[in-house]
Amino acid sequence: MDGDHRERLQTAAVWADLVSKVIGGLALVVAAWWTYTNFTVERTHDPTMEVSVAPAVHPLRGDRVLLNVDVFLRNVGKVAIVPRFPAGDGDRDVGLEISIVEIEPFEQSTSVGPEGGSPQVPWFDWTSGDGNPTPILVKRNLLASNEDFRLGRYQLNPGVRYREPFACVVERNRLYAIRARFWTDDGSVADLVYVDTFQAVPPSPTE
Repeated sequence: MDGDHRERLQTAAVWADLVSKVIGGLALVVAAWWTYTNFTVERTHDPTMEVSVAPAVHPLRGDRVLLNVDVFLRNVGKVAIVPRFPAGDGDRDVGLEISIVEIEPFEQSTSVGPEGGSPQVPWFDWTSGDGNPTPILVKRNLLASNEDFRLGRYQLNPGVRYREPFACVVERNRLYAIRARFWTDDGSVADLVYVDTFQAVPPSPTE
């Protein structure tokens, strides 16, 4: 009887060890699948957002034009996105910034290309400042007046599209570049568009 009992115990121990190894292997497979799905396919823990700029021109009387800019923010991820808040008085890479510069239109360029060829296209670069753009608005934080941002609790919730409007008066017959940039602790997401005011027709005196 004792021999049979010991044999049954040994058999049970072997089966228990086998079941434990099988369960452990399945757990590893499940963990690997979950990690791949969430971090590679769906990127659950990788905040993802979109920034888009939609400008519109509204003619005014005289040589002035109303430039209306809507900046849209959309969180396409699965976790809330928090902007970068100011760390000090001189910290400007925060929140949602907008910059507007005036650049030289192509047809107004008087520079001559190599060997007297066609005029060179004026070059414009946000980083180096090439092209000598005229600044209209530099790094204005559109969230500066937002109470939640001032209190450090502003966030973009998943699946929600936010609109931040801005408007300013600019000159007629000009070409402008508009850049919006949303800052986080990991960097920034930006959108850049160009808009001209050549076709803006002023309202008639009777309007």
